[in-house]
Amino acid sequence: MKTSFISQLLSLTALAISANLSYGLPLSERDLRLFEERYINSLDYSLGNDTVKLVGYKTIKIPAEELDDLNDHYNKHPDVWKNLPNYFYDQGSGTLRAYFPVDGALVEHDGQHHEANSLGELDLAKVNGDSSVLGRRQTESITGVEGNIIKDGIIYLEKAAKPHAQYGKVLVYDFGEKIVLDHHHGSHSKREGKKSCMNNHGGPNCSDKFNIHNNKCKKRHDICMDYNGWFSNCKKNGSTWRNFPGSDCDKALGRGKCWNEVM
Repeated sequence: MKTSFISQLLSLTALAISANLSYGLPLSERDLRLFEERYINSLDYSLGNDTVKLVGYKTIKIPAEELDDLNDHYNKHPDVWKNLPNYFYDQGSGTLRAYFPVDGALVEHDGQHHEANSLGELDLAKVNGDSSVLGRRQTESITGVEGNIIKDGIIYLEKAAKPHAQYGKVLVYDFGEKIVLDHHHGSHSKREGKKSCMNNHGGPNCSDKFNIHNNKCKKRHDICMDYNGWFSNCKKNGSTWRNFPGSDCDKALGRGKCWNEVM
């Protein structure tokens, strides 16, 4: 299934890539399009090749004081960054993008809500509508945050997300900014407040709620484990780019569990 989907996707995108990207776009945008194609091809889809797929991303703005360190690492270790599974770094804007399947997304089709599976797949050949992601169902694991509108068991986004890119049947959505750390005086308000990831998961952190335990740093249950990533030195209020990518919190995001969080 995956192989045939990739073959079809590549054939569908080849024309768009060659026509739109070969010469017409800046290098960073060409790189982004090629990355998105590679990420989509990495997903082990389960439905047919002719069904609609939803992929999303959140942006992570790197603080100015961290950019020299990040750019130095990025330039010295290009193979490491090239092989990160779901991350794209735009040096021009100092912004990371974290990609994920839009697990459980609700999209309106012919006046009814259709729900995507855990890989962001809709059992539809096309969507009759504007393909906006309206929200997701409220569950024990995903309860919603301030900024969501919760009604009749549905977590609605304050503003429905519209696709801004398309590769064959795959639609790509921007779900806004992911705020990772609060660096002020050791405060954890962004983790513990009404918009926090822990609040979105009913109290437990992502590590416990989704059984994600990266053993790099000491395990904690009282705060969000958003600092035990691939490049981390395990300092709670340390560098955003070193701490978050690859952390327990990031892995939950990468599985599509946190896209409704609005910061």
